[in-house]
Amino acid sequence: MMYFEAAINGVHIEANRVNADKGSASHANRQYLKTRKIKSAIMHRAYKNKPLSARQKLANRLISKKRYIIEQCFGTAKRLFRMGRASYFGTVKVNAQILMKSVCMNLKKAANKIFVDELSRGAVRPNAA
Repeated sequence: MMYFEAAINGVHIEANRVNADKGSASHANRQYLKTRKIKSAIMHRAYKNKPLSARQKLANRLISKKRYIIEQCFGTAKRLFRMGRASYFGTVKVNAQILMKSVCMNLKKAANKIFVDELSRGAVRPNAA
């Protein structure tokens, strides 16, 4: 629970909803979000001898429709920019590394968007044979 609170307090923006996976599913985390007046989009978790109700299954399905978009960005960052593990020690260096790789990722997205837009308008690819 203390890691969840630290993560929420460490964000310097006003959030109206928190998306999280089943690892953060606890009554304490949901109560903490309620006291901060933040809507909970934490997926529900089944426990031993206590399966999920139909309402919880539906809630998980609705939450996962939004979460998969976020997870795609993390997967791309890990796959293309080796962000699965930090290359440096120390918070300052790791934060700088993540910032630089995030900038690179956004530049790659922008370049792909421009290139795809040009292709859709009929431009010829430079190295197309």
